[in-house]
Amino acid sequence: MTLPFNLDSNLVAAALTAVGTVIGALIQLRIAWRREVSDRARGVPVTRKSRRGPVLAVFLLLVAAGLGGFALSEYLVGQSARESAKMRGELHAQVAQISAAAERLEKASLAEHGAGAHGEEDRHGNGEVSVTTIIGPCRARAAGADAAPACTEEEALRVTLCASVPASAAVTSIVLYARPDDLAQPWSESRVEPGQQAGRVRFAERSFERAESDRTKQVCTGFADWDGQHAFSARLVARLAEAPATPSAPEATQAALAPVIDERR
Repeated sequence: MTLPFNLDSNLVAAALTAVGTVIGALIQLRIAWRREVSDRARGVPVTRKSRRGPVLAVFLLLVAAGLGGFALSEYLVGQSARESAKMRGELHAQVAQISAAAERLEKASLAEHGAGAHGEEDRHGNGEVSVTTIIGPCRARAAGADAAPACTEEEALRVTLCASVPASAAVTSIVLYARPDDLAQPWSESRVEPGQQAGRVRFAERSFERAESDRTKQVCTGFADWDGQHAFSARLVARLAEAPATPSAPEATQAALAPVIDERR
């Protein structure tokens, strides 16, 4: 048998005892009252023994009231304990969820920080800022029947490579690299000097600086490509006196590439 409200067995026993006592006391009072009415009707004097019935009934009522009060108190205490346990369970579940969310957020933050650190190292490793672009191959303006003739240096494709650095940074040197885009050659083996011709490409003899914003400036150089067979990768590396502080988001270090100027048009 399933007990209502999930009552404890001791509580049910107390309640049943209280109900039984109340019923017994009421029966005892009714019997005593009927006996007293009958005796008065017959003129029988009221004796001490006849008066004990109501007293016993009242005593039983008091006992029943005590048992009922105990049962009610135990019920209220049990109900409060169940509600408290339920609230504690919900609180523990919420704390566990918050802890799991905080742990995931911490892991994501660490991963993002690590990725940002690697990106910053790529841009500013050892106090360097670099920019790379790909240009060409060059096609001469006049076209033959079978193939386009080779470009001359005057017909070269030209771009300007610019790297953004903090305005207060001192640029100690600029290193230039050029290599065919389809050639898997390390950058260290592709270094060229300013103004030096490497195959059919050439960097400008002089680099220059220009203001970009209140907090950044650009270090730039020109690059010309008149090779008709291969596209070329050109790279500029600006070495700074010290590793620059990370600029704010709108002014973060970036590579700027001027539009290609085709002198044949």
